[in-house]
Amino acid sequence: MNVDTVSKLANMEEWLVQFNVAEKEIYVLSIFVFLALLVIFSAKKYKIPIVVGYVFLGILLSVDVIDSIPFLSTAQKEWYKYSLESVSYVTNIALGFIAFTIGSELSIKLLKKMGKTIVYIVLLEATAAFGLVFLAVIALGKPIYIGLLLGGIASATAPAATVMVLKEYEAEGPLTSMIMAIVGIDDAIALILFSIVEPIAYAMHYGEETLTFIDSISQPIIEITFSVILGLFLGYLGQKVISGIEDKTKKVMTFVTNIIIALGLALYFDLSPLITNMVVGFSYRNFARKNLGIADYLDTITIPIYAVFFILAGTEIRLSSVSSLSFLALAFTYLFARMVGKVGGASIGAMLGKAPEKIKKYVGFGLFPQSGVAIALAYMVQKDFASDPQVGLLIFNVLLFTAALTEVIGPFATKYAVFQAGEAKSE
Repeated sequence: MNVDTVSKLANMEEWLVQFNVAEKEIYVLSIFVFLALLVIFSAKKYKIPIVVGYVFLGILLSVDVIDSIPFLSTAQKEWYKYSLESVSYVTNIALGFIAFTIGSELSIKLLKKMGKTIVYIVLLEATAAFGLVFLAVIALGKPIYIGLLLGGIASATAPAATVMVLKEYEAEGPLTSMIMAIVGIDDAIALILFSIVEPIAYAMHYGEETLTFIDSISQPIIEITFSVILGLFLGYLGQKVISGIEDKTKKVMTFVTNIIIALGLALYFDLSPLITNMVVGFSYRNFARKNLGIADYLDTITIPIYAVFFILAGTEIRLSSVSSLSFLALAFTYLFARMVGKVGGASIGAMLGKAPEKIKKYVGFGLFPQSGVAIALAYMVQKDFASDPQVGLLIFNVLLFTAALTEVIGPFATKYAVFQAGEAKSE
């Protein structure tokens, strides 16, 4: 580290202290947590999924809405924007816990029992979402490369909202297990699919030679492989340590440390934090010779983390960027085509896999939410298409807008599915 860099860091530290930046971030978080508490009371009273309330609250606290409040000064509004960006680390932490939770629900016995059924469902719901979105976007008159980009992103499913609804209503049964397994595997499929189509879209847009087919799939395969290896290593060590612990404090600190270290290492080595922590959770479930007794602790710890996560997801929406008719036509075309692809593809996969009737009917309804990995892929488009920022901005706005809608529609759809299937224990 050279002298100039050290000087800049010192100036930055002085600026952070001078303007009490950390305190301003705490102000924002304290407001979010307090309002989240009010949302919980309201959601329970009106029997709506709590996550829906969090996302709506986030939209009301978005930058565009705050900017329209007349009694706030320009400085206050700018500090609010800065604070939102500064606490974005909560998103990574929440995704780490969500991925761990999914992995801890997947047992080798369960996957063997699901057999070819889950393979059919995952492959068909992902490819159907890709295919229908691609065709629908092209039919709308958009360029083929836009269809490829949106289609590739459409295959991803965000686990957070779905997992939270299943936990909230204490859902348990074949449908619930299948949904949990699918949302855990789905992002790996989406990552591979997107990594194949994005170079093709890039070449079509710029008219240049780009990566070969082998090159385009090697990167995601390497990323997934090393994420799995890291997750298995950390998960095996973690469950070995925790297996010999009975003290609650030591037990909680052990698995929380395991999750955070897995998250940090995955980010440092540019691996997938979701897949890494999912494999850590999977290792806890399958390597341990006894029940580790961490489920209740995990559920309790993650309540405030998930609350802030979903509020932050809602704040990402930019209402000023989604008002034109052409944008709304594209966004709702994407949204509708993706949902039809998820439900239709999952149902066909369930039929081919000879799944129980309730899985054929309802499994696709648990696959609507889309944030997390999908938004990360949209960020990737912005970076890779930096020389034409309009492309990245369009993809990113479509994803933010539709992700916010799916975070509202998805929990209701998941609730409908588990209640219709008779797997929900509480209202």
